[in-house]
Amino acid sequence: MTEWEYAKQIIETINARGGEAYIVGGAVRDYMLGHLPDDIDIATSLFPDEVLALFPKAVPTGIDHGTVTVILDHHPFEVTTFRSEGTYSDSRRPDHVALGVSLEEDLLRRDFTMNAMAFHDGNVVDLFGGRLDLEAKVIRTVGSPYERFDEDALRIMRAFRFMAQLDFTLDEELVRAASALGHKLRHIAMERIAIEFEKLMAGPAYKRALSSLMAAGIHAHLPDMDRHLLEKVIDDDRRPVNALGGWALLLYHAGDANWLAAWKRSNATKREASRLARLLSTGLDTFAIYDTPEATLDTYLRMEGRTDRALELKRALPIQRRSELRFDGRDAIAIGAKGATIKQLLAHLERVVLHGELSNEETILRKEAGAWLRHEERS
Repeated sequence: MTEWEYAKQIIETINARGGEAYIVGGAVRDYMLGHLPDDIDIATSLFPDEVLALFPKAVPTGIDHGTVTVILDHHPFEVTTFRSEGTYSDSRRPDHVALGVSLEEDLLRRDFTMNAMAFHDGNVVDLFGGRLDLEAKVIRTVGSPYERFDEDALRIMRAFRFMAQLDFTLDEELVRAASALGHKLRHIAMERIAIEFEKLMAGPAYKRALSSLMAAGIHAHLPDMDRHLLEKVIDDDRRPVNALGGWALLLYHAGDANWLAAWKRSNATKREASRLARLLSTGLDTFAIYDTPEATLDTYLRMEGRTDRALELKRALPIQRRSELRFDGRDAIAIGAKGATIKQLLAHLERVVLHGELSNEETILRKEAGAWLRHEERS
């Protein structure tokens, strides 16, 4: 069964109980754009305890906001009670949530018209012109953009992110509101802003989105994001292709290995983005192929527009990892190497084998190791 069919099964179960239920949000948008979505959310008139009672496998994952996760054959679906939201005094989250409202009130609280449609049994509920906006390829808020952005400033970043992902145009009033309220992004956790920015950079229209973001002055509210840096990224012919590539391109043009620190990304992301930025500067050689994780190497190749496959490049090497050397630390100790010299010796053997200067054979490597060690002791 597809995700859509599983969602239909949940809706039919709720309907049989006397409740209303609809597929809502981004899944409807994607469906209207001709894509079968993988991530499907459901909204219902039933309260969380009623949903929990209907499904053997259901977890109250966001009970305060009316959300229950229903699991069918290991496929999770968020099922949320129709709700309205109060004021957003911190520009991040509603001060209170009211459950048990109408579908119209539920859709009214959503960010953009294209995300405020509902679907059930072949029928699309479109109360705010989302279908027309999709046809016109325009991103417009539900109601006043000033109100929507004042409620949750992250919606500003989401607007530019969707622009990049869908190659749509932003409504003029939306852009004016984003420019006027961009300062409210300071209330938003940097991790949440970074996720939206990653998705923006991975979108096919990221250059248009960056130009629009810069024209609206939003870059001034992002860490160390000056106009000169963005202009260099926009002028670069290498396409980011994914989040890692986006960060690497920014690091490369920032020329500062610590530039990414303020964005609160994981240590793994910072490490691989830095590695990829170095590759963008130095290019690829044998040791870089060997030393770069396959996923990072694949991103580099795609950014450069190369048709090589990372796995094939790695498999063509004499060794895939140091543990494949037919000479290890114990062998180094056996011929008299000590302390830091052991690591240096193994690195030397690794290099000569990788560059094809010696075969990865025990006798040959032992002989080379002995010669190298004698040379080091004399120098």
